[in-house]
Amino acid sequence: NFLKCDMIWLFPNTTINRISSHIVRKCFHTRTNDTEKIEKCQKLDAAIKYCGDLVRKHDPENYLVSMFYPKHLQKVYYAIRAFNLELVMVRDSVSSPQIGKIRMQFWRDTIDNVFKGKPPQQPIAQALFSALETCRLSSLFFKRVIDEREANLDDFPYFTAKDLESYGENTASCLLYLHLESLNIKDMQADHAASHIGKAIGIVTILRAFPYLVSKRRMLLPTELIAKHNISQEEIFRSGPVKGLDEVVFEIATLAHDHLLTARSFLPNIPGRALPVLLSAVPCDLYLKRLEKYNFNAFEPKVNRKDWRLPMQLWLRYRKGEF
Repeated sequence: NFLKCDMIWLFPNTTINRISSHIVRKCFHTRTNDTEKIEKCQKLDAAIKYCGDLVRKHDPENYLVSMFYPKHLQKVYYAIRAFNLELVMVRDSVSSPQIGKIRMQFWRDTIDNVFKGKPPQQPIAQALFSALETCRLSSLFFKRVIDEREANLDDFPYFTAKDLESYGENTASCLLYLHLESLNIKDMQADHAASHIGKAIGIVTILRAFPYLVSKRRMLLPTELIAKHNISQEEIFRSGPVKGLDEVVFEIATLAHDHLLTARSFLPNIPGRALPVLLSAVPCDLYLKRLEKYNFNAFEPKVNRKDWRLPMQLWLRYRKGEF
């Protein structure tokens, strides 16, 4: 001990300098790490906000549904829904299908990189990467959505009602499967219900978009049904609600309603935690009721008007444990 004290007394400046340098270096690295963490959190918060704002602006119905998810998982919900919206908007934001396919390939590569832990500096990609740190999601469902959205770029009409169901399964149903995974729900009955709800949503999406698609001379109603009722596509493009079109819409709407009924038949055996996912059926159900009220005239403006009852309907059905 006497020797140690002697050494410090003999070389006081050297010892103090070494200690001071060590403390300075440690403080510098700590401060740098803290700054990097703060910047990373700020970027992630901005990415999640971007996703939430995108969903609120372009998909207000599903934004309302997000309110029934656990608070800490809402950011996962926004990331999944924003991903879908980004793909949906490709069709109207590009000048040709070829450019759209390049965008779709970008998202395939992005999903691969997100699951490899190397997300690009893109808000939705960053939000999805953060989601994977919270819960386990399957890349398969993301890629099925991309494949279906890419197939829609060419505007090929659906030939049968089965094709409409496939569209719903590969888009809306896959999103619902991802939401179930985000809630850590692995239940066959819930999967079956999500499948049927997704098909109903897909069919209703085509019906809701029908007036807009016709204005762009795009026909996505099944050609089999159009031919069955002796309706000319060109006549629809020129005149809109032509004779017999309400019968076609009725058949398609009935198919969507049947899927909702089938989905509800699984409800008694589905875990209660899955209910927020199944609430996605409510906007679809309310649309079908409005469509029936106006005699299946898809061109009636009141059919596509925002339903002020939706927030209350979501709350009531959530309280009752139904959809």
